[in-house]
Amino acid sequence: MWTEQVEKREHGDELVVRSMGIPLVAVTLFVLLVLHMEPMDLGAIPQFAYHGAATAPNGYYGFIGTMDVYGFSLAKGQGSAAAVWISDEGDGAPSSLKNIMIGWDVLPDLYGDSKTHFYTKWTNDGFQSSGCLNMKCNGFQPEKGAEILVTCVQDGTSGDWLVHCGLDREPQLIGRFPRSLFTGGFADRAVGVTFGGVVSAPITKPTPMGSGYLPTDVNSAASISNIQLVDQNGRAWPVTGDLPKLERNRNAYAVNPIVNGRFFYGGHEQPVA
Repeated sequence: MWTEQVEKREHGDELVVRSMGIPLVAVTLFVLLVLHMEPMDLGAIPQFAYHGAATAPNGYYGFIGTMDVYGFSLAKGQGSAAAVWISDEGDGAPSSLKNIMIGWDVLPDLYGDSKTHFYTKWTNDGFQSSGCLNMKCNGFQPEKGAEILVTCVQDGTSGDWLVHCGLDREPQLIGRFPRSLFTGGFADRAVGVTFGGVVSAPITKPTPMGSGYLPTDVNSAASISNIQLVDQNGRAWPVTGDLPKLERNRNAYAVNPIVNGRFFYGGHEQPVA
């Protein structure tokens, strides 16, 4: 399963957005990282529904977007998350993955509860010897006095990746991933940006993604809106057209096309009527 290659050009100064084919096995392993799981921990195949952009000639320097947040009563073995992934896959080897993840998740196995948590995650080598979730290692540095209750943009002066978050208010700077954490090209820019939802659960216990509603019901489905990509000059470009998507089982979990910088996604094993 591969994504379709496309190209999008904005009017005036150009920001080129292309997508590359991604092997399904690589996507599956990537979803495991989002859900903070090891492959052998799973009793079921993870599900996903998201959009992605990659291989911009000059790279990406940030993502801006508004994410709907939901809460669920999940049991152990279930997990649901929505996130943006800013990445550089390097030469394709697992150890060459450099990545920052920001979003919200509900994971009883990890947190010991079924509450919704804001989370961050990073790695410089595919989690082989660097990286961790939240502040379990040196990496993400919270700003003093900030509440961890999403934008992620590279600072043009320091090169740090700055994380802003707001809950029904203007986003505030809550922390940063210092430039010194990363080597190679990712210290200067990202190659890919991906955003959407992932879930995992035993086959007998389908897990809600987003709000739990398929995007055929736009009045109830979760959305990510105000989507913008940041270029090397620090300018934010609205994503007004569609980007390629990946869905493992669209009858259960799906993602709608991007229209005016917004798309709907989600579901919970409910077939499309």
